[in-house]
Amino acid sequence: METTVGYSEESARGDRTAGLRLYDRCEIALSGPGTFVDAAVRYLWPQARPVSVHASLPMVRLVPDRIPPSLTTDAARRPITLYSSTDGRVPDYNEGVEYRGIPGLDRLVVNPHTGSRILVSGSKVHIVNTDTEAGARDALRVVKQLVTTEFEAAGVVTVHASAFAVADGAVAVAGPPGAGKTSTVLAAVAAGARMIANDKVYASTDAHGTRIRGWTDPIRVIEAPGAPKRTVTLAAYFSEDLSRLAVDPLPLRTVVAVDVGTGSLPVRCEELDSAAGLLSLRREVLPPRVRWLGTEPPAVQRPPLPSAERFLRLTYGYRDAARAMELLLRRLDA
Repeated sequence: METTVGYSEESARGDRTAGLRLYDRCEIALSGPGTFVDAAVRYLWPQARPVSVHASLPMVRLVPDRIPPSLTTDAARRPITLYSSTDGRVPDYNEGVEYRGIPGLDRLVVNPHTGSRILVSGSKVHIVNTDTEAGARDALRVVKQLVTTEFEAAGVVTVHASAFAVADGAVAVAGPPGAGKTSTVLAAVAAGARMIANDKVYASTDAHGTRIRGWTDPIRVIEAPGAPKRTVTLAAYFSEDLSRLAVDPLPLRTVVAVDVGTGSLPVRCEELDSAAGLLSLRREVLPPRVRWLGTEPPAVQRPPLPSAERFLRLTYGYRDAARAMELLLRRLDA
């Protein structure tokens, strides 16, 4: 390893390794400093289940070190897209550089914005960075890449929406950034609903309709209008209480187009034309991920688009969240 990738194995001494099964679908081994592994497992809660570590598991390892510049001197170099963000929401992870022709590696990918060197050899991925925090972000992005592309290979799409569960069905909350999707879901949870997702859902559609489940992105909590957002993992926010979340797939019953104002607004919940509602839902379907690791399965070319049984529009002022939820949940029961 030292002569091939250029960093010392001493940097890996004292590493911990955790075997994880994500979404009952994707198994990986996550390795690196103990603080990183612990934080990553908390980040991936509640969709991560422990499994035994074995040699055939894909490995994602964080290495707090550097590689010598000479490693890429004779390698073929080309710019690549690491993540296709159509609205620029991921400015630090859109473009990168790929190197090929390095002995012992399939490819080496550089994220110039974080400084991470991502070394890919078969199903083993090492993220090398002297900045452990930046490297940890890229390691989690690799995990997301593996999970999401596994879903996409099965015809599942990712939808930019929040969601909560009532009874045996799911309610997706749609709207542009800043519309109040997270605030609405948290208000619904405070009123007794179970949270599905804060920002993105995986949607699987067939002749019987659409079923969704949530990704584990942290919650960005706004304490008051105009205040800075505070990022909290799901594990911390819910004190790892699974009874407050819906982990398994649920049928998508209703889509709520939400508009939360910072001032005082009349609380209104009205039926939305199904054609307009369906358009607003499908507008939030994200494009398939760029296959930059080289180990991902191919995506389904034309996966079925999500649908729902009912569409509503909810408008309220930030301070009237409790009253808005009372009205919304009453309408959902009707």
